[in-house]
Amino acid sequence: MKTRRAAGIALVTLLLAAAFGLGLFLTRSSALGNTAGSHTIAGKGTHRVIDEVRDALATSYYRPVSRDVLQKPTIDGVLQELGDPNTDFLTAVEYDSLKSRTARSYSGVGLTVEPSRAGLVVTSALNGPARKAGVRRGDIIVRIDGRPAGKLTFDQALNLIKGQQGTVVHLTLRRAARAHMRVTVVRQEITLRSLRARIVRFRGTKLGYIRLASFPDATSERIGQATESLVRHGAKGIVLDLRDNPGGLLTQAVRTVSIFLDDGVVCTVSGLHQDETTYEVTGEATFPRLPLVVAVNHGSASAAEIVAAALQDHERAIVVGHHTYGKASVQSIRPLSYGTALKLTTAMYRTPAGRDLTGEGVHPRLRVGDDPLTDVDEVLRSAEHALLKQLAPT
Repeated sequence: MKTRRAAGIALVTLLLAAAFGLGLFLTRSSALGNTAGSHTIAGKGTHRVIDEVRDALATSYYRPVSRDVLQKPTIDGVLQELGDPNTDFLTAVEYDSLKSRTARSYSGVGLTVEPSRAGLVVTSALNGPARKAGVRRGDIIVRIDGRPAGKLTFDQALNLIKGQQGTVVHLTLRRAARAHMRVTVVRQEITLRSLRARIVRFRGTKLGYIRLASFPDATSERIGQATESLVRHGAKGIVLDLRDNPGGLLTQAVRTVSIFLDDGVVCTVSGLHQDETTYEVTGEATFPRLPLVVAVNHGSASAAEIVAAALQDHERAIVVGHHTYGKASVQSIRPLSYGTALKLTTAMYRTPAGRDLTGEGVHPRLRVGDDPLTDVDEVLRSAEHALLKQLAPT
C-alpha cells in the first residue's frame, strides 16, 4: 500500500458526466452492434471499436473481466454483463457533448434543473438568457418547443434546451399560483463559474459562503483565496456549498480538504491494475480551526463526496442537506476510433473511516431539503444555524 500527500498526486478524474449550468446529466448505456451505434460505424470499423473496448476493459478495469464477457459480440452485451452504470460507451456525438458539458463555457440558456414528473424543475437561473426572459427558480418547464417535458428522458430534455448559439428555444413554464406562461429564449455562450463567494449576515454575524459547482484544475487554490478574502472581510466561519457538484479532479478534492484539515487521510483508492494508495492532506492547512459547515444533496457526487466524507469522518465539519449521490468509483475516459470513447471505472475509493459510499452516499448530520418553490433556501438557512451554533461560547 502506498501513502501519498496531495502535492505529488497524478491527475485522476472522478467522472460523473455533468451538464454544468444545465443540471445533472444521468449516465446511461449506449451500445455499438445491432443498435443505432452501428449506423455510424459499420463493417471493419465496428469490429475495431469493439476490440478497443475489450482491450481497455482487460487492461484498465478496476476488477477482473472474464473471457466469456469480453467475447460478447456487441459492446452493449459486454457492458450489460459488467453491471456497472458508470462504465459507458459514448458515440462520437455523445463524446463531443460530454466534452462541451465539462468545458468552461457552453452554448445554452443558463439554467440548473432537476427532473420531475411534470418536466424539469428550475433549481437556479444563472445570469443568462433564460433569466432575462423571465425564467425563475422554482418554475417547472412543462414543454420544450411544444414537446411535453414530462414524457422525455432527462437527457432528451437537456439536449432539446441546449443548442447552437443564436438559435431559439420555446419553453412553457408552470409557476405557482399562475397559469402556464410561454417564453422564448435565444441561446447564448454561457461562461461557467465554478466558484462563487460572498459574505452573508445571519443574526448580526458575518459568515462566509462559498458555492462550488465542480472540481476543475486550480479549484483548491481558488477556495483558499476565497476563504482568505472572506475572513479578511470579517467572516467568522464558512459554509462550503457542494450541492449539485458532480465532481472533478481527485487532486483538487484532496487539496481542498487540506485547506481545512492539518493532518489525516482523505481517501484510499484501489483497483485491479493499480496499487492501493492512501491520499493524505498536505499538512499545510491555512484554516484548520475555522468553523465549517458543508452543504450537500443528491447531486453531490465523486470529488464532492470525498471532500464531504473526509471532513465529516475527521469531525472537522458539520454536513447538512440531503444524502449524496453515492458514487465511490474513479472513472477515466479512453478515446476510441471514429471519435467514440469509453468511460470506464478504473478504481474504487473509501473514506478515512473505511466507508464505501457506493449507493449510500454521505448522510448529513442535519438532514434538510430545499424546496425550490419557496423564496427561502432551507439548506443554507440550516447551515447558517449550524455555523452560528459552532461560534457560540461553550
